Amino acid sequence: MLRLTLTNLLNHLLPAPCLMCGLASADFQLLCPECDAALPRLNREPFLCRCCALPLTSDAALCGKCLQKPPAFRQSSIAFRYEHPLDHLIHQFKYRRQLSSGKLLARLLAETCRHSERPDFLVPVPIHWRKRWQRGFNQSELMAYWVGKHLEIPVLSACRQEHYHHSQKGLSRAQRLKNLRQSFSIKPANSLTIQAAKIALIDDVVTTTATARTLSELLLKAGAKQVDIWALARTPDH
Repeated sequence: MLRLTLTNLLNHLLPAPCLMCGLASADFQLLCPECDAALPRLNREPFLCRCCALPLTSDAALCGKCLQKPPAFRQSSIAFRYEHPLDHLIHQFKYRRQLSSGKLLARLLAETCRHSERPDFLVPVPIHWRKRWQRGFNQSELMAYWVGKHLEIPVLSACRQEHYHHSQKGLSRAQRLKNLRQSFSIKPANSLTIQAAKIALIDDVVTTTATARTLSELLLKAGAKQVDIWALARTPDH
């Protein structure tokens, strides 16, 4: 109670500026009400693929890709469309090291996933050690720990990326799958822990589902009971 009282007092005396518009108010929680309302939430979409959460133009149960080749993961809980202004917050977090944006995004993802089926573990999408060294952190790993703290779910960094790839941005799903094939492995120390476990794979942006497909197949082959995808944003299929 004392900590909450002190926090509320500090928020009133020293209000933090909104991370998007920069305006300050004692009621702001890193994002002002107007900017929060401007975020492109997926739950506003009339139709979504039940498996990968791709926005659709009709009430079909599945998108064409999930219908033709069903992924190993069961379903996806994704908070936003990857478009402005959400992309600005992700960019500030990943490339400008603005951890306050990352903590805000983690809270928003936790709110989205709060009513999803509870997994046994949150498993972050791994990045190669070279990319981690260049960036200074793995954004999916930080997201997983923050979401796990909000929802009281343990985090298990069960996977690793064996081979370094340059940015996958702009590649087709087939090209991404080719790059990712045999790129990931299960850490030996975690092989027993994931046996029969329900896992939520944590990622920042789902674009072609190539990474989600590859890792979910790997986890299920290693003995996981089921894999769901929890992600911040879904790239629309143009």
